[in-house]
Amino acid sequence: MRTEVGHVVRKTFLLNPKKLERLRKLFEADNDSEAIRQAIDETLAYRESLKAARRIQRRETFARL
Repeated sequence: MRTEVGHVVRKTFLLNPKKLERLRKLFEADNDSEAIRQAIDETLAYRESLKAARRIQRRETFARL
């Protein structure tokens, strides 16, 4: 999965190199920046989906709460 870069800003972070390497492998990213952008995009999409599912649950659309 490749993410579209679009508008980006330069930031400085202190990151655990072992975790960053795991992230690169997980996303099969060519570089650290790509892996981080993909992780951000996926996390945001997951959170938005979770919020939507919880709204549906509150409306009792699903059989269980």
